[in-house]
Amino acid sequence: MTDLFKPFPHAKLALLPTPVVPLENLGRAYGHERLFMKRDDLSGPDYGGNKIRKLEFLLGEAIAQGRKTVVTYGAAGSNHALATSVCCHRLGLRSIAILAPQAGSDHVRKNLLMQQAAGARLHLCASYTEFPEATRRIVEQCTAEDGAEPYLIPTGGTNATGALGFVQAAFELAQQIQPDRIYLPFGTGGTLAGLLVGLKLAGLQTRIEAIRVVHPAFRNAGHVQQLCGETCEKLGIAPAIHESEIVLRDGFFGPDYGIPTPEAEEAVACFRALENVRLETTYTGKTAAALLHDLRSGTLDGKTVLFWNTLNSRDFSAKIAGIDFHDLPVGFHGYFA
Repeated sequence: MTDLFKPFPHAKLALLPTPVVPLENLGRAYGHERLFMKRDDLSGPDYGGNKIRKLEFLLGEAIAQGRKTVVTYGAAGSNHALATSVCCHRLGLRSIAILAPQAGSDHVRKNLLMQQAAGARLHLCASYTEFPEATRRIVEQCTAEDGAEPYLIPTGGTNATGALGFVQAAFELAQQIQPDRIYLPFGTGGTLAGLLVGLKLAGLQTRIEAIRVVHPAFRNAGHVQQLCGETCEKLGIAPAIHESEIVLRDGFFGPDYGIPTPEAEEAVACFRALENVRLETTYTGKTAAALLHDLRSGTLDGKTVLFWNTLNSRDFSAKIAGIDFHDLPVGFHGYFA
């Protein structure tokens, strides 16, 4: 099945395969013997997380098309925007991030400083509704400067090209472990769609528990099913992904995107204390909260369970130590006040 990906340009960015490791202490604490973690937090040498797999195909396509600049989107502390900036810097591409406000936190501040360290150009909009007009202006400017239009990557790197990274990841997983359940954050849906297609192609009968971390109006099962179809069309294959195979769990989302819940905070503390694994409360903590809930309820008894760690664990504190936030565009200074 490796020939499946040969037609698609590919930039070598990831350290693959990422390990699958047992969560022995957590398993003992919850009376579960077959509990594992997929360490996509180690997916890149400078910055890890699930976005690196997508960016291998997205930036490979950008280079093949002769683009000089890459534009992407997210909230102010977006992990995807940061991953794009870091990978563009490594490949010699200019990166531009169009960002919307979000609640301030240490995570947001660190990601903004690292984007500055990676040489990204940052643009803060008042809201997501301003993204189209900001994009129009930036495309016009970049085309004049580069002699080529910039390559646009949607929020989260989520389209059929980006999803190829997780179709590939499913084949990687099949060589390591064949879990009954996978616990995965559900944001823009690209990771989920790629895995759904890939698991079916790899012949794994695995159910993905996709834990919602974004508002339902932003992404739903219909979006995921459509992206699965677009990914299959891109690959020239037709494994049907039925809507019944898309399991979205809404009960751990909380009041809004990026707002911690008590359950997520408890799960983050639990993973830290028992496994020395760092999670956060926006994505992985809410996913871990669902996992702990299901372990307590007994619904996972006798099953092989995999927690897919989508968070970066690479320490970039030394890289941002000398960065002055005043060098950021003035609109971002409020995050440091």
